[in-house]
Amino acid sequence: MAEKIKAIVLKSSDKKEKDLSVLLFSLEKGKIWVTLRGVKGANAKMKLAQNQFCFGEFVLEDGKSGKIVTSFECLESFHEIAENIDQYFEASAVLEVVDKLKFSSETERAQVFMLVLRALKAICFENLKNVYALDKFFISLFEILGVPLYGDKCSSCGTKAFERIFVDYSSGGLVCMACKSFSSEEMPKSAYIALKILSNTNFDKLSSVKLAKDSEVLLLKILVKNFETRFDERLKLMGILS
Repeated sequence: MAEKIKAIVLKSSDKKEKDLSVLLFSLEKGKIWVTLRGVKGANAKMKLAQNQFCFGEFVLEDGKSGKIVTSFECLESFHEIAENIDQYFEASAVLEVVDKLKFSSETERAQVFMLVLRALKAICFENLKNVYALDKFFISLFEILGVPLYGDKCSSCGTKAFERIFVDYSSGGLVCMACKSFSSEEMPKSAYIALKILSNTNFDKLSSVKLAKDSEVLLLKILVKNFETRFDERLKLMGILS
């Protein structure tokens, strides 16, 4: 029985001479491996469906070894991302994070799916400064997953007297000097200000944001470490923090 899903292509893997296995992140079924038959042929009708970042509507049917794509309609190719190395690295990082995630509910999965689309659209079309959208993606992701990083008071004692700000990686919250622990790391003031600004700015308004020099990279390092610690995963983030 055929089923239709809306999905983003996360990555692909060779299967046969002209076939590909593609990992989709779908609104309806989450992450699922599917087969694209004959897609590497010169006249293949579904060539776009193999491209990373591509968002489309896939029609799936059961095959002997899993789901097979029998029809595909491209809704947005995001092909411009592949033409800009900074955009490519940033968008690839978004998909890498999604590849690592496990979802606790359909609502959470749907929210992350919509977040990924917003992030890709911002990276592709908004002409943003490098990693602004990736920072915003991480900040929003933590909120969806129930571990928000930003706050205007200590997540432990509740004080708003932040002379020095620390990230407690064991709890995933911001703490004051008195509440810091061995798993805490001081957050530079410029990174905290960047976190505050980006937390309160929608993706479609990021082009109007101007952060202090290098604060977006300082913030990204903290966001990445927080993700890796909270979810016990390691990220490659090709070409971004190296």
